[in-house]
Order: sequence, then structure tokens, then C-alpha cells
Amino acid sequence: MDKPQTIAANKVITMQYSLTNANGVVVREAGGKAVTYLHGTGAVFPRLESELESHCIGDIVTARLLPEDAFGNELLHQIPLAELPPGDTIEVGGRLTAHDESGNEISFTVTGIEDGIVSLDGNHPLAGQSLVFEVEIQGIRDATAEEIREGKVG
Repeated sequence: MDKPQTIAANKVITMQYSLTNANGVVVREAGGKAVTYLHGTGAVFPRLESELESHCIGDIVTARLLPEDAFGNELLHQIPLAELPPGDTIEVGGRLTAHDESGNEISFTVTGIEDGIVSLDGNHPLAGQSLVFEVEIQGIRDATAEEIREGKVG
């Protein structure tokens, strides 16, 4: 009898999942379109990948991620109002766009303006929260040479 495939690097994984925060608030219900990714490429949180490792089709895995395992809470900045581009309307709740050192676009929410200092938050809305993933493994297959080369599912 053939041994069932298990989740490992260079396997394409199809899964369904629900996501709640530590308080039990549902962020995403299971159902709808399944998620497919190439395991071992960082397409999902490293801690989640680790929790899924070695599981088989049909397994249900519960993974609890601390904030630092998920979205972190690192994109908080305070800058002088005078350093922002002239002509932009700066107000609490407004959005600003900037670019990181690599040229990637980052969107910030203005969270405060006080004494000429603007507080900006560029974090994901779930940053700072512990998350609980309930994952059902629905498919495992070997990745193609092209998928491995590209680092993603084609």
C-alpha cells in the first residue's frame, strides 16, 4: 500500500481554513474557494507552514499564532508634519502612501496629529493580534519544475 503524501517543501497544498482572533472573533469562515500554495516558499506565515508540515490530506490542523508569528506590529511611525509632501490633506483617519527602500508601496493610516507630529500606522488590520487558523488539508501534490523555479503555483 502506498504511503500517503505529506506536506513538505516543494509540495502544492490545497486547503480550506477558518481564521479567528484570540477572542474568538471570526475573521474568515471556512468555505468558498480553497487556497492553494507552494509549501516552503514563505507564501504563508512560517509558523503556519511549520504547523502544517508532515500532515496528510484530510487532516485538520489548529495553529495558534502570536502577533510576532503573523502580522507583527512594526510599521508605526511618527514624523514631523513639515516632512510630508505639500498639498496632501493630512487628517486623522486619512491614508497616505509611501515607498520602502525597495520601492514597494506602503499604505499608512493617520492615527494622530499633535504638536506638529503625525502618527502613522502601516500595519495590516490584524497586526498585534494573536490568530487561530483551523486548516483542513484538501490536496497535496508534487510541484512542477516550473512552479519550483518560479516559487509559486502556476
